[in-house]
Amino acid sequence: ELTKPVLAELRRSIRAHRAATPLLELQRALEHEGWVLVYEGRIYVKEDFCLHTKHPGHLFMMKEAVDLVGLPNALYAFGASTMGPHGCGELQNPLIFGINKQVGYEQCGALMPNTYFGGGNMSSWASESTRAAVDWVPFQNRSATAFYRGTLNKHSMPGWNDHKSCTEFAYGNYARIHAFAAARRAPDRVDAACTSDDCVGDATCTVRCPVPPPSCVGLVEDFNSGLRVGEDVAGETVGLDTFRRHKYLLNLPGGKSGSYSKNINHLWRTEAVVLQWVAPFVEWYFPAMRDFENHVVIAQHSIETIVAALEQHPETAEAIGRAGRDIHDVFLCPHCIADYIKTALEEFRAHLNISTILDDPEKASAFFREHLPCNRMVEVVAPTGKARNNPDKNLDLWTRK
Repeated sequence: ELTKPVLAELRRSIRAHRAATPLLELQRALEHEGWVLVYEGRIYVKEDFCLHTKHPGHLFMMKEAVDLVGLPNALYAFGASTMGPHGCGELQNPLIFGINKQVGYEQCGALMPNTYFGGGNMSSWASESTRAAVDWVPFQNRSATAFYRGTLNKHSMPGWNDHKSCTEFAYGNYARIHAFAAARRAPDRVDAACTSDDCVGDATCTVRCPVPPPSCVGLVEDFNSGLRVGEDVAGETVGLDTFRRHKYLLNLPGGKSGSYSKNINHLWRTEAVVLQWVAPFVEWYFPAMRDFENHVVIAQHSIETIVAALEQHPETAEAIGRAGRDIHDVFLCPHCIADYIKTALEEFRAHLNISTILDDPEKASAFFREHLPCNRMVEVVAPTGKARNNPDKNLDLWTRK
């Protein structure tokens, strides 16, 4: 039942694209800066595709999906922006696969899994999940606080130099500062703090995570949180095992643009109650999320109230946590991710009818000879050694001309 709304949204988002002829769709994909070719079980991209920090993880994931379930021939445009696909709603542009939609499902394009499941390394992701299962704490034995650790975005983004930017666009900082304020108001209900390495090796440093962050000093004070200006909201850096020792886990918008956060990838498997900050951004499996069934939506003034209410009904809280685990088991296991990718490409191919070219050896060969920049392409090969753990910095170990 969980998969039905997810697949329905995948099909709706793909079919919202007004398809041109198969040839024109393939040509438009190649005009996009981030195209990916999957052909006969092999993956090809332009050399400069790998220079984007999130693109290697996507390719790593695609290669692992090929090995796990096999992928159909496809040529698609891919974008890893935290703000989601853009421009794909215009008639002359291709359908773009993104890793999130910042403003909701009606944003153009279709969704692929984000690149932070083991950095695309499905074996690493599976091992991490196995370790979490071994280090298990029964729900009733866990801390009854809403737990969070994360950073504040201290760097000014392009154009973030006025009050409007710091109050409306910096939504990740806004949510995090309000969570830190809740921890000050109700430390018995909320344990949320900022982690930062700014003071490492600096004996004169006294404030690691000041409010507001440096990018907004002089433009905004406390985001109406009630925290004192300049107050340090720093806390200790902890491992994932600490998260598994709490009944309630906060998921807040990303610090860069207030969109998706990679932290949620790790939360579902804990069987804690995922407390999702109210926000419009969506990822591919979000249609399966049901408030007060497999997670709970919270906002700046409701965190401690929600925790207190759930503590009054422990059976309900534990049931929500167990249902949240289904999100991981149905969508986020390595084979689940690979299956979704395969389904997404199959739906994409069917709508654009590109199989009439890519699945015909003669037509595919003619198209490749005429349109592919073969002298500037690389093939993605099976990552080995250091590349398995850090593909961004070891491109030569897992691509070849």
